[in-house]
Amino acid sequence: MTLARAYVAAPQDHNEVEQRVRTHMQLVRKIAWQIHGRVRDVFEIEDLVQIGMVALVEAAKRFEDVGQASFTSYAAVRIRGTLTDHLRKNLTLTRLGVQRRSQIEAAQNAVKANGGDPTNPELVATELGITVPELQAWRDKASSTPNKSLDEIYDDHSVWFADKGHTPESAIEADELRTQLAFHLKRLKEREALVLQLYYVEELNLEEISEVLQVTVGRVSQLKKSALAQLRQWMQSDEE
Repeated sequence: MTLARAYVAAPQDHNEVEQRVRTHMQLVRKIAWQIHGRVRDVFEIEDLVQIGMVALVEAAKRFEDVGQASFTSYAAVRIRGTLTDHLRKNLTLTRLGVQRRSQIEAAQNAVKANGGDPTNPELVATELGITVPELQAWRDKASSTPNKSLDEIYDDHSVWFADKGHTPESAIEADELRTQLAFHLKRLKEREALVLQLYYVEELNLEEISEVLQVTVGRVSQLKKSALAQLRQWMQSDEE
């Protein structure tokens, strides 16, 4: 029996589905970061994570354990497949199209911040300094297959993504040591900070990080050691 045939789209107990989602959110981020390494000039990591989360929820709803494979294996296949499909559909966008889309979104946010209607093409065009026909041309250039929003998936079950524990912010505020660490992390070079995030937060191994950064494993190891040594020095200086 193939992996796909081991599961059916059967109704699932809400608590069971919620548990699957909660315990596999890190898997989504790990796969998203792996893929992001190849397309980081075009796609934002959080966009990939959001799409992966949607795939995770759908997988949690569809999965039925019949002893053929674990949910982790099934979810990984679904998440990676969904992200790959998204890339194939959207990589036809030119770099200009991606830029235009970002500019339009920024203009809409600016209009909204000023109390205007972000759906009003005249206001958005004025914010961009172009005409309404030009705005439509920009939108045509940036058009792509729309993503399904998380709200559409969760409805009133959006609590699946709520963290019942302490937030990182509250934990840092409550702990002086973490406050110092957070301060010094911002002082690191961008690539060193990214290596620490991928290793300790996203839980990627050195080989996976090397794929994301497109450098050798040895270079990743050097960056990691350098960042940790620098943090250790700064933290020790604070204690003196």
